[in-house]
Amino acid sequence: DGFGTKIFKKALSGPEFAGYFMDRTLSLGVEVMLDTYVKEVKIVGNKKEITTISPRGIEKIEAKAVVYALGCREKTHFEIKVGGSRPAGVFTAGAVQRLVNLYGILPGKRVLIVGGGDVGMIVARHLYLEGIEDIFIVFPEEFFAGLPRNVQQCILDFNIPFRPRTSIKEIVGKHRVEGAILVSVDERWNPIPGTEEFYPCDTIIFSIGLVPYYSEVEKVGAKIDPRTKGPEVNEFFETTVKGVFSVGNLVQIFDFVDDAVESAFIAAEGVKKYLTGEERLKETISVRPGKNVRTIVPQRIEWSDNRNIVAFLRPYVEAENVKIVVKNSKGEILKEYPRRYVRPSTLERIEIPRKILEGLREVIVDVSSN
Repeated sequence: DGFGTKIFKKALSGPEFAGYFMDRTLSLGVEVMLDTYVKEVKIVGNKKEITTISPRGIEKIEAKAVVYALGCREKTHFEIKVGGSRPAGVFTAGAVQRLVNLYGILPGKRVLIVGGGDVGMIVARHLYLEGIEDIFIVFPEEFFAGLPRNVQQCILDFNIPFRPRTSIKEIVGKHRVEGAILVSVDERWNPIPGTEEFYPCDTIIFSIGLVPYYSEVEKVGAKIDPRTKGPEVNEFFETTVKGVFSVGNLVQIFDFVDDAVESAFIAAEGVKKYLTGEERLKETISVRPGKNVRTIVPQRIEWSDNRNIVAFLRPYVEAENVKIVVKNSKGEILKEYPRRYVRPSTLERIEIPRKILEGLREVIVDVSSN
């Protein structure tokens, strides 16, 4: 559970949360095309031409605005260059969730999970509750990279063993996984020579992060932010291509599904503004991450509007009693947001009043000590 705690003020299961929006969409008379593949999106003047392939054949749909909600993908073990053989028994966390949830199949009996993020912790608990008691988690960080709630509810409550500052060097096995060579790492995640050891297991699950699935929106000309790995957007989640919007984990990896859904709500307002031709600012205001801030969304402000700007930022540091500070290009403080605690694993949400941005060309967001 845990879905809907912000939007509905109560915890729902994933199917309950999704079911609400499915029912709401159908009740509004929105046409939904299932079993449909989008082959291509072309920008023709102010129009967008979408080519689809479905059981009905190849069709072309014309639209004035397009919203991309493609989500993200999992990183694989090929992206962290794990050595050794390539036997059966190596999975991503999402593949394991699909096996267990949809088909009732357990991946193995003795499981090694690589990665200390939220998905890895949730999978560990799920497998434990399904009857697999031999589970071990390794990750290169000093502590888990996920939400504290998941650390407590998924790991500590079930006494699932874990080892920080540890990475996987090699996969061992011919036809099926027989084990892995683990190695200790330093603060920069560099392997420490002489610390290699063999860990026997029949299943290895990689939960090493998510990446926005940006390739399709990049094809239509949207600029990609190298920090978030998703498209750059304005305050209404419009990309650098006018009339093309992106929402959810395509923009950045959200910690809570409620925040991802909020981005869709905001984008819907942006689509309305675009279709009705509402006024934009004469000069775009750039929003960039400053001291101790890894990412910031939105990256720019472009519309004339009276509503506060919802911004999401991910800190670089783990610290107590800090302030999120919004500054102008001269370093003058425009607004401060006190926080008792920030950490890289938790996305922070702030609302910036538009009136403090009048006449500015650039805004910088810092995280600083009190």
